[in-house]
Amino acid sequence: MPATSAALKSAARKPSEKRGRGRPSHLVPSELFEIRRDEILLAARKIFTAKGYAATSLDDVAREHGLSKATLYYYFPSKAHLFFELASLYADEQLARLAEIVQEPDPQLCLIKLMRHQVSQVTSEMDFYRYFFDSRPSLTDKRLKEEFSKKLGLYSEYFYISIRRAIKAGVLPPIDEFVATQAIFGATFWIYKWFDAKRFDADSVLAQLLKMIGIDMPQHSNANANAKPSQTAPAATSTRRRNSP
Repeated sequence: MPATSAALKSAARKPSEKRGRGRPSHLVPSELFEIRRDEILLAARKIFTAKGYAATSLDDVAREHGLSKATLYYYFPSKAHLFFELASLYADEQLARLAEIVQEPDPQLCLIKLMRHQVSQVTSEMDFYRYFFDSRPSLTDKRLKEEFSKKLGLYSEYFYISIRRAIKAGVLPPIDEFVATQAIFGATFWIYKWFDAKRFDADSVLAQLLKMIGIDMPQHSNANANAKPSQTAPAATSTRRRNSP
């Protein structure tokens, strides 16, 4: 998934190590390797946004960045690998935002902020969600797959934290936290299936979703400051005994 330029520039890099002559190593990436890799990711973000995920090929990305196909495949061996690298970088950005949200001391306001964040991300990146849920490629890179899975598990856990607090405080009725979280996941993630910007906006959808669970959205509150649309949003999956949508 495309990540923002800031996320790409701030992505952690492993320290370079001395090697013999030859092309940069995948296993011990040099600073030059990482810089070129980030440049390719930025080019991929641009072309994915312009053409859509399903319609974009690695050839398109290579042309966008002025690379040979062989060079692009050296950095990213498949479209799936490129897609999940972008998704992983974006997940880092979103996890940082969710970590801020769950620090909100008021359980109701925390839940509102969390749902606002999710609705904002989905409605601003409909094409990504359609691709991710309906036709995303399979990933064979074990390292990247495990790394991405852990990030999505943490993403999910932030929702459990907020919903658990809301149930304990009486903001939500005394129901099972798994059922409550899955219901909110479903209500917010699957917006991409039906959202129509000509009929709705993110705030009106959020207000109606909150009303369904007995919460009135504040007209004037710092919950509104939560909306920070990013480029794309990954789907959340849970760890431990739970599985998210």
